[in-house]
Amino acid sequence: MPRLLQRLAVLVLLALLALAAVLLGRTWLLPAPQYNDQPVSLPAGLDAQRAAASLSAAIQLPTLSHQVGAPASQLAASDAAFAGMADWLAQHYPRLMAASTREHTGSPSLLLRWPGRDRSLPAVLLMAHQDVVPVAPGTEDQWHYPPFSGAIADGFVWGRGAIDSKGSMVAMLEAAETLLAQGFVPERDVLFAFGHDEEIGGHQGNRRIAEALQAQGQRLHWVSDEGGFVVRNQIPGISQDLAVVGIGEKGYVSLVLEAQAQGGHSSQPPPFAQTAIGRLSAALQRVGAAPFARGFDGPTGELLASFTPAQSFGYRVIFANLWLFGPLVERQLAASPAGAAQLQTSLSPTLLRAGIKENVLPPSARATLNLRIHARDSIASVTEHVRQAVNDEQIRIKVMPGGREPSAVTDVQGAAYQQFAEVIRQSFGNTLVSPNLTVGGTDSRHYEPLTDNVFRFSPLLMEREDLPRMHGTNERVAIDTLANASGFYYRLLQSLTPTHE
Repeated sequence: MPRLLQRLAVLVLLALLALAAVLLGRTWLLPAPQYNDQPVSLPAGLDAQRAAASLSAAIQLPTLSHQVGAPASQLAASDAAFAGMADWLAQHYPRLMAASTREHTGSPSLLLRWPGRDRSLPAVLLMAHQDVVPVAPGTEDQWHYPPFSGAIADGFVWGRGAIDSKGSMVAMLEAAETLLAQGFVPERDVLFAFGHDEEIGGHQGNRRIAEALQAQGQRLHWVSDEGGFVVRNQIPGISQDLAVVGIGEKGYVSLVLEAQAQGGHSSQPPPFAQTAIGRLSAALQRVGAAPFARGFDGPTGELLASFTPAQSFGYRVIFANLWLFGPLVERQLAASPAGAAQLQTSLSPTLLRAGIKENVLPPSARATLNLRIHARDSIASVTEHVRQAVNDEQIRIKVMPGGREPSAVTDVQGAAYQQFAEVIRQSFGNTLVSPNLTVGGTDSRHYEPLTDNVFRFSPLLMEREDLPRMHGTNERVAIDTLANASGFYYRLLQSLTPTHE
């Protein structure tokens, strides 16, 4: 017996040594992290203060997008602001307006075409949106500076739209204007699309522009729109900043669940589970207890692979060996809403409607569920998932119009993405480039039929405290950040050579 135990101990020790060898071997075989460890300077001709003044003027135009049915006075005010944006463009960027053609869009959305040397090459499309979300009523006095003042103070430009996304719009325009002043002509056509209704779906703006380009038979080399940012101190074990580029976008659908029951006086109710509200409540509980599948496939896997080589040794061992530690990492990521959104289709109960009076049993109860669909799923599959979780034939499930399937995923090994990533590294020192899955909606989805390459990236440095400011209170962008974003677009435009098809 002692000899048998000795043999078992030896076998266990050998197994542990073999496991350690595999773990360490996979860790040591990781490629070296890719980032620029040299100082980055602003390209000649770009002027941070000029960019700040331009953004300030743009913010002072309250280009609010309103849902259908908004009061006529609000719609008129927005129309005037959008007209002012066209004037702002001509005043601040006269060289670009002289060198480009403003194409008809049938809406306040703006489309400019800057002709390149070789008109036979597919054009590229730079996107931002003019429209902004309203300021939540009652929060105006919480702003350090009035939300539409465009105040330049404390090293920042303050106001609604500074981050989302007039800052990016100004950065790309500053780059183009500066290059034109230096006699630069791009190798291929450059399109600028500045939508007026992105915050409400982009259906009258970029959707129509995309349809018109498609009807003309045009193809695009790539599309660059808002999405991820350059973020700092967001990933444990990493000292570099992370430039997060969305290579895919979640789909979207809303489902309405409706329960029917006998109405009547609340003094003589049926069993709780047989009331409309009770039946609907039970169905919602079952849906909440049946989460969608999680995994590291697709853009999320690319995200992890991009930053793993730069992590500290302990984290590298874990992330280089997801075959063993995957369930642990998955649980940790899923513990936060942001991490869970990368791993799976998300489901949010957003609307409830039932009853007209506290002593009357309602004959029906309705709930709306909003789902953001992971690339591995579809509208049909998530609807069926909810149907099976509800498991009640007396609950009707309706798929609401306006849904969209998940986007295609851009190939990170393709020449277009590789060039885009290299420009980011040239423009931001000590920064890793990380592809990921964009969980919100962007106007870039309208251009999917025209290109295989969509990059969702806003070249703005965001500290942890900055992210809640977008759509929130005290939205602002640092002047240096705005200038660096201009430098990114400057280099991106210079990179437009035909060798990167």
